[in-house]
Amino acid sequence: MTQKSEYLIDLIYQKFKNYKAKEIFLEKESLKKFIFSLLKEN
Repeated sequence: MTQKSEYLIDLIYQKFKNYKAKEIFLEKESLKKFIFSLLKEN
């Protein structure tokens, strides 16, 4: 994983964790796997 992608995942994770309107249950590893599944080329 590149440093840039790690940084973007951290940013997204922090945005979700700070979202107060609804409680979001999120694990960083799950988020990382989901993002990579979106980016994976078939």
